[in-house]
Amino acid sequence: LERARALAAEALEADPSDVVLTDDGRLGVAGVPARALAWSELATRAADAGEALAVALDQRQEAATFPFGAHVAVVEVDRETGSARPLRHVAVDDCGRILNPLIVTGQQHGGIAQGTAQALWEQMVYDADGTPLTTTLADYAMPSAAELPSFETFNTETPTPLNPLGAKGIGESGTIGATPAVHNAVVDALAHLGVRHVDMPCTPERVWRAIRSAEAGTPEPAWRTPPDVFSDLPVRGEQDEPEAAGADI
Repeated sequence: LERARALAAEALEADPSDVVLTDDGRLGVAGVPARALAWSELATRAADAGEALAVALDQRQEAATFPFGAHVAVVEVDRETGSARPLRHVAVDDCGRILNPLIVTGQQHGGIAQGTAQALWEQMVYDADGTPLTTTLADYAMPSAAELPSFETFNTETPTPLNPLGAKGIGESGTIGATPAVHNAVVDALAHLGVRHVDMPCTPERVWRAIRSAEAGTPEPAWRTPPDVFSDLPVRGEQDEPEAAGADI
């Protein structure tokens, strides 16, 4: 914008401080709407002068940002077939300052679709010899828009102080929030039957077996003995807070 002001000032024989951005997106002299130039005209002038009307900036961020959000999913489970169908998904994600709402919404929708697919359908299957069986899209259960509801996405904005834009990541937010939300929704739908756990993805066969096992009085245990490494992990409250605790996000 500063470079464009200088170009417009030169063309209009005005002082750069008098050049403003007009309501219709042009640059002209303040108080004289007739004297204004379009960005395309200014770009041509810059090119004629041997330099593009562009500014590049590299900024090294010293610490990580932390986007956050909340996802809630509603699913319907067919007790006879084990098929789980997503009915509704509501997501609120915070990626700092939003510059392009359409792109952010697109990232949310794509992420939720991928996260839902991981919870319900997508998996690599191998035979007893370790040969992969789901090597093409004819075998690999990847959903289309027909299997998914219309997602309800919203945003809050908490700018980070760690970069000039105040922006954080949004590309993985949908996958991180959607997968456990949909998975938990399936388990919750079966909770009244005594089901406490279903391995991901919650395929019809796995859900059907979980229902049959619960009805037979032998539900799969929700708790499994954790790996030995957990015995050496520090217990919250027995040590000082980590360095990142309370850091700017």
